[in-house]
Amino acid sequence: MGEWMDGYLDQLATVHQENLDAGGKERVDLQHNLGKLTARERIDLLADKGSFEEFGAIVREFGGSMLGAGTKPSPAEGVVMGLARVNGRPVMIYSMDFTVMSGSIGDQGVWKIAELVKMAGQEQVPLIGIFDSAGSRISFKNGFVGLDGLGRLVRNYCLYSGIIPQIALLLGPCTGPMAQVPVLSDFVIANQDTGFLWFGGETESADAGSAEFHMAESGQCDFLVESDEAAIELTRQLLDFMPQNCWEKPAIIESTDDPERKEEALLDVMPENVKFTYDVHEIIDLIVDNGEFLEIKEDYAQNMVIGFARFDGMTTGIAASNPEELSGIMEPDSSDKYDKFLMFLDAFNIPLLTMPDTTAFPPGDKWERMGVIRHGAKNLHGYSNLTNPKITVVLRRSYGGSNIVMGCSKMGPDFIYGWPTTEFAPTGPEAIVQAIFHKELAKAKEEGNFEEIYEGYVSILRQGMSVFNMGKVFTSYYSVHEVIDPRDTRPRIIKALRASRDKREEMPERKRYIKPA
Repeated sequence: MGEWMDGYLDQLATVHQENLDAGGKERVDLQHNLGKLTARERIDLLADKGSFEEFGAIVREFGGSMLGAGTKPSPAEGVVMGLARVNGRPVMIYSMDFTVMSGSIGDQGVWKIAELVKMAGQEQVPLIGIFDSAGSRISFKNGFVGLDGLGRLVRNYCLYSGIIPQIALLLGPCTGPMAQVPVLSDFVIANQDTGFLWFGGETESADAGSAEFHMAESGQCDFLVESDEAAIELTRQLLDFMPQNCWEKPAIIESTDDPERKEEALLDVMPENVKFTYDVHEIIDLIVDNGEFLEIKEDYAQNMVIGFARFDGMTTGIAASNPEELSGIMEPDSSDKYDKFLMFLDAFNIPLLTMPDTTAFPPGDKWERMGVIRHGAKNLHGYSNLTNPKITVVLRRSYGGSNIVMGCSKMGPDFIYGWPTTEFAPTGPEAIVQAIFHKELAKAKEEGNFEEIYEGYVSILRQGMSVFNMGKVFTSYYSVHEVIDPRDTRPRIIKALRASRDKREEMPERKRYIKPA
C-alpha cells in the first residue's frame, strides 16, 4: 500500500474514534446514570452481531469558514445510522445521540435521516428510528436550523408509508417539530421512564408528555416498556410479524400448536345472562398459537382490543370488541385505534380477524359532540377498501352500525362465522322494547308487574334476533356463512386463513380515495 494513503487512513481512523467517543466520557456516564443506553449501544443490541454498516460517519455540523471555524464538536452530527440485519433481515436504522449536544437535531443531522428514509424506501426494507433528542438545534448565528431538512424528512416518511414498515423507539425526549416524526411511524414503542413527547407550549399536568400520557390519554404510543433493552427486544419481536415491504407477505413460521386443537374452556367464558360482561382476552388466549398475543395500545380505548397473533404459524391481526370495557361500544377513540390498525394490516398483506360483541355506536349528545359519526365513518371507509384476507367470528351481540364496521356479511369478509350465541339487530332489544311498548310498560308500572312484562318482551325480541332466525336468509345483511361450535373456533379460523392466503381482490381504479375527516 502506498505511503501517501496513510494520511487519509489516519484521518478516517480519527473520525471513527471521535464517533465512538461520542460526546465524551462524562456525557456517556450521564446517559447511563439516566438509565439509558447510548445511541451506538442501542444499535449494537438491536442489530444482529457484526451486521451494522454505518452511513454518514464523517458528517459534522457545518458552519463558519471552509476551515471549520465556529463549529462545535458534533461526532456523526449526533445521528448514528446505517444498514443492518435484525433476525437475519435487512433494515435501515438511525439512532439520535443524546451525548452530542443533548441529541439536538441540526441541519446535517436531519438531512442524514431524511436520506436514510429515502434509501429504506427505495431498497424496500423496514425503517427503525430511535429518538432521544432535546429538539431542534439553535444557532446564535442562524437561528433554528434544519427546518428545510425536516420538511424533506417528514415528506419521505409520508411517501414511503405503507410501502415499508416504520417503527419508532421513543427512548428519551423528542420535542418541537421533530415530535411529529415518531407519530408518522406505524408503531411507537416508548420507555415508560425516559420517553417524552411534546410538540410545544406549556404543560398543564405533571404527567404531560410522558410515555404513560401518550399511551392512556392521547393514544400516540403503541407499547410501553420498562427499559431500553425491553424496547429493543419488543422491536425484534414486532418485526417478525411483518413482511419486508408491501409487495411481500409475512413469513409463516413452524408452529408447535395443534391446528385442530379444540378448547372446551371456550364454553365457559361467556356468561349466560347478557347483562353480565366478560373479558375477550380469555377467548383470544385460548384460540391463538400457544396463547401468545401481542396487544397494541392496551391501555387506550380498552373497549377495542387489537394486536398480532399467529394461527398455525400464520401472522394475523386481531380486532375484538371487549364487553368488559364500556360494553364494547365503538366510540371515537376505539374507532381511531381500529382504523389505523386496519390500514397497516391491509398495506402489508396481513389477514384480519374481527371478533365483534358490541352494542354498536353509542347514542346521545355527549358522543355526538365528540364526533362519533365521523369517527365511525372512518371505519366504514377503511373496511370497505380492504383487500387483505378478512375473517369474522361473531361472538355474541352485533348491533347497529358496528355490525358493518366489524365485518358483516355485506362488507366483503371472506368468511364469517357466528357462535350460537350470536344476535343481530339494528339496536339492542331493550331499546326497541322501550320505544315500541312504552304504553304497555307504563301500564305495567302502575299495576306493579313492570319487570315481568318488560323481561317478557325483551326475551321474545332476543329470540327473534338470534342467528338461528336471522341467519335463515343466506343473502341477508344479518347473516353468517356458518354457525359454529365455539370449541371449533381455532380450527375454523386456520382453515379460512389457508383458503384465503392467495386471494385476489381488486379495488376500482382511481388516483386515491378520500377518507372522512
